[in-house]
Amino acid sequence: RRDYANREGYFYVEDVYRGTHMAGVARGSVRWLRVVESPEKRFWTRPAWGGQGQEAPAMNWHDFVNKRILGTVPVADDGSAYFAVPSDRFVYFQLLDGDGMMIQSMRSGTIVQSGEQAGCIGCHEDRRSAPARPTGAFARAPQRTPAALEGWRGPARDFSFRAEVQPVFDRHCVRCHDFGTPAGQVLNLAGDRDLVFNAAYIELWRKQFIRVVGAGPAEIQAAYAWGAHASKLIRTLRNNPRCGRTLDPEDWDRLVTWIDLNAPYYPSYASAYPENLGGRAPLDDAQLARLEQLTGVPLRQLAGHASSRGPQVSFDRPELSPCLAKFGDQTDPHYREALALIRAGAEMLAQRPEADAPGFQPCAIDQWRDAKYAARQQRERQNREALRTGTKLFESGL
Repeated sequence: RRDYANREGYFYVEDVYRGTHMAGVARGSVRWLRVVESPEKRFWTRPAWGGQGQEAPAMNWHDFVNKRILGTVPVADDGSAYFAVPSDRFVYFQLLDGDGMMIQSMRSGTIVQSGEQAGCIGCHEDRRSAPARPTGAFARAPQRTPAALEGWRGPARDFSFRAEVQPVFDRHCVRCHDFGTPAGQVLNLAGDRDLVFNAAYIELWRKQFIRVVGAGPAEIQAAYAWGAHASKLIRTLRNNPRCGRTLDPEDWDRLVTWIDLNAPYYPSYASAYPENLGGRAPLDDAQLARLEQLTGVPLRQLAGHASSRGPQVSFDRPELSPCLAKFGDQTDPHYREALALIRAGAEMLAQRPEADAPGFQPCAIDQWRDAKYAARQQRERQNREALRTGTKLFESGL
């Protein structure tokens, strides 16, 4: 079923409209199938992070993984699709409408090996069912030319909220929805970095402007039940011409794609601050404890999704940090000490950016883990080449 050329494999779907929880999806409404990779986790940090379940380091709220869009392929009029995917990638599929919005999504995953062909009957089909049409897509797949993946706005890359989504808010929203503004009290969309995430991400999650499944529920969800079609943010923008009309097609695409990917934040599991809060905060526990003592705000307790009161720290504009609101006198030595701690965190991020910012460099242990992983990958490529060519490869030096 496979070769050892380390090339692509092939997937075929008989009929995307066939399967449980596809009721209400009219034929012809699915235009594209998107292939998303969920890269392997090579790194971890010591502090646990409460993101609806335990994970380390912090990646997102309600979700543990990062995402990489490999591309989309067209779905034929009969609901079939046949396409090539890079081998040995853990991927899942999403069905998109003509506007590029998700109709339904896999919440498990699959892998195809080099040269292998794998297929399914439909989307969420009964596992005990068989193809309905022996002469349908299953039979035709080997005779068809597999569709090539059409990338999403450039080469495949790990999805980053601050790189892909925050610029949309910066261009169109922050002039009204910022710290200290009336609209900002309703929804703050500023890009200021907090202890673990940024202000806009915290606000959109906490105030339920996005509807995603995260780590649960376990049950299969109905088509259109989550993602951009069901999210308050998209509905608000569509119903508010003053805001929505300023967005061009690319801006809309960035917003809906982010939500449909389950609203990820960090692009990488690697960390610059593995010993600090969530493996992400530039301030260590002693500094955070002192900042809590000075401000009276239990910052570490409020960092999780279940207890957040909204953004509390701004490392981009320390003076605007909401945790400083109790101080009426800026000459107060406690205020000045608290502000100095936040500024110290800002300096740390400038010198050593986290994984959500340009210039990020993983910590030393993560660089070692990455090098070890790369060496193992190289060895596996050599093993497969030996299998392909029928030559011997001696494991000297292991």
